[in-house]
Amino acid sequence: MLAASLTLSVAGCGGGKTVSHAGGGATPSHGRPHIGPSHTAQATSPGQGNGCGLTDTNQTPPTSTPKDVTWQLIKGDALPASPSAGPGKIDGPIARCYAHTPLGALIAASQIGDRLGLASNREGTEILKQQAVPGPGVDNDLRMLAGPEMGDGSSDGQLAGFQFVDYTPDTAVINLANRMNNGTFNVATFTVKWLDGDWKIQIQASGADSSSVSQVASLAGYVTWSGTN
Repeated sequence: MLAASLTLSVAGCGGGKTVSHAGGGATPSHGRPHIGPSHTAQATSPGQGNGCGLTDTNQTPPTSTPKDVTWQLIKGDALPASPSAGPGKIDGPIARCYAHTPLGALIAASQIGDRLGLASNREGTEILKQQAVPGPGVDNDLRMLAGPEMGDGSSDGQLAGFQFVDYTPDTAVINLANRMNNGTFNVATFTVKWLDGDWKIQIQASGADSSSVSQVASLAGYVTWSGTN
């Protein structure tokens, strides 16, 4: 999330806004993803952690564009969905119930991050309360969202590619590339965690929904991930 002090900012995965104090500067990884066992005891086995009848159980992070995906425009942004990986339920700004798999994590990061970027204060509050890992960053954002409206909810770009940095059944770290309206590419690093039977976004202590944002010259090293031309 490209952030400015105490303002809402351009989202790394589709434009829009989120509450944040400072943007990150780390360069996204371009190495192979780390695939390892879960480090935390889970209430459900990988691939079996949803109540929506989703069928995806593949625990290998995708290295090519997933086939089982359709795209829908939400406030001008094309967001991904899969009948096998989720979201299994959509209620207003909340798109939830994802497969306990890498594809489920990828779609969750894309959906939740982008919806936060496009949300009104009221919608952002709902998303954070239901779909964020609790912590001081979330608490800070909720306090700010209780105040004056903080953005116009417009999109500044579209999802263009992804790259898995790390994956275990309880945590996924994913670089999402976004093609901005001015033709440049922004990359933001998102973390989602498996919590209470679904993927939830990790909000940074600063309030940002991504741990780093950078610009890249091209999508070399990224898997194409876009619902627009």
